[in-house]
Amino acid sequence: MDEIEQQPGATGGAGHDAGRRAWNGDDARLAQFSGVLGEVHDPLTWGLDLEDQSLTGPADSDDPTSERFVRAYRSFTGEALEVETLRTRVADADVEDVVRAACSGALAAPLHADIAAPVEAAPSDGGDEAAADDGSDFADSFQDYRSAMRALVAEVDEAPLTTGTFVVDGDDAGCVRVTARETTAVYVAAADRALVVTGPADLVDRVAVVTRPVDALLSGRRRADGGA
Repeated sequence: MDEIEQQPGATGGAGHDAGRRAWNGDDARLAQFSGVLGEVHDPLTWGLDLEDQSLTGPADSDDPTSERFVRAYRSFTGEALEVETLRTRVADADVEDVVRAACSGALAAPLHADIAAPVEAAPSDGGDEAAADDGSDFADSFQDYRSAMRALVAEVDEAPLTTGTFVVDGDDAGCVRVTARETTAVYVAAADRALVVTGPADLVDRVAVVTRPVDALLSGRRRADGGA
């Protein structure tokens, strides 16, 4: 995963000067986007902070959904919102899979965190009745995790898919969305790119999403390196 490093003196938040963030990844790979990247305009207005931004997925895949530039935001109350820029638009037949997968992924994130957390053994009093650590607690937790995952994926699969418009760069653009458990994922084709916006339903509908040139990040790298 290639990431962007925040430079000293720069402030978090995509609404600030993108050129002040130095790109530490592969310039040629990022330049393949050769267009724009989606972000939340002035995230502090919506109570959001830019938590992470990264280029994910294999660069040589034939799947246009595999390589994405992801901007992850966190609200002051702990809610997560992501704006993903896909390298290319998705075929109409695949849009439903993309938007449902995004919604499922957002709902599953807390479950992933729970199952990844280390399980601490109960303190022992040193007596003969101390129970051996046979991994049963982890096994039970994993079974609960699998059951919860199956339930949420089934719920997302059953949620109605709707079409409408979503505002990007101040203009209405056609979108496809799905909402489950008050979490919304929106696929929108705008500025010759495809964006996927995922987060709490009310927040997704309120934030201002804009696009900015990839060159802003690449020029930030050159300035940080002392180049022209």
